[in-house]
Amino acid sequence: MNLYVMRHGLAADSSPSGRDRDRPLTPEGILGVEEIGKTLRTQQGPTLGRIVASTYVRAHHTAELMAGALGVAAIPIETFPELEPDESPPVALLRELAAADADALLVGHHPMVIALLRLLVRDVGELPLGLHPGMLVGIARPSEPNATTQIGGSFRVTTVLRPGR
Repeated sequence: MNLYVMRHGLAADSSPSGRDRDRPLTPEGILGVEEIGKTLRTQQGPTLGRIVASTYVRAHHTAELMAGALGVAAIPIETFPELEPDESPPVALLRELAAADADALLVGHHPMVIALLRLLVRDVGELPLGLHPGMLVGIARPSEPNATTQIGGSFRVTTVLRPGR
């Protein structure tokens, strides 16, 4: 199973509603996300089974752009409040994704995505020092006994993609 953990693309500083959750992606953020999606499709051609994102506008839009760039726009984007910025890593959702044993894209926010990666990755030294807007970290869980029930420390980093590189 491959899990692609992504921080939403670069977002505007404010929204017309004044609410943080409504901040849209900037034009630069949109281009960066599309670039990451195209690069991932070229390098690995993932066959996603699920796409999950936070309920915030910028995360959902990032997930939509990634689905389009990866050629899987028909997959519905599932939203979870557990993926919002100040939440703890969503262990129940992670177990559900792992049990399905299908590749998945998860789009969330800082600092939750960093905490999530630290929970899942066996060697945290493989992780980038920061996860800037639009960055994606691909992690893989080896096929081994108990892999569908054990999630903590069972993944290794396979891909790190940054917009503009």
